[in-house]
Amino acid sequence: MKSEMDSIYLMGYDVWGDDFNIETYLNGCRNNKKYVLGEWYVLVVDGLAVSSLIVYHDQFKLAESNFGIGSLSTSSDFRKNGYAKVLINLVVTQIFTTTEAKVIFLHSDIGQQFYEQLGFKCIANTSECMYKKKSIDVELRGIPSYF
Repeated sequence: MKSEMDSIYLMGYDVWGDDFNIETYLNGCRNNKKYVLGEWYVLVVDGLAVSSLIVYHDQFKLAESNFGIGSLSTSSDFRKNGYAKVLINLVVTQIFTTTEAKVIFLHSDIGQQFYEQLGFKCIANTSECMYKKKSIDVELRGIPSYF
């Protein structure tokens, strides 16, 4: 539903909106091809969508058993309550327990310390690409492109 997706897109407007007005920003999100390639996850608390992210598989040079998390955002009214951490932990657990996933990647635009607290590690020689492996014996196979 368009209005539901608009509320998800607007969670990141203050961070990613640059100098666009809201309608221009929303049109860009609605027409963003990468947003239809993945599966959106939304954390709902007391009937309100508070945090969201998108999960990718089989795109962006992700190896067959790898997934990617992108576009993590939390509504400005609900930030600093731990909702993004809850959502990431729920999604990571679901991916690792219900799929063949061996590695989950993300590109950190908000600072690596946040993701390091959740068990993600930086890939050497990259500025923002991070990963979390299902087990320590899993070998990294390639670095995905930005998503």
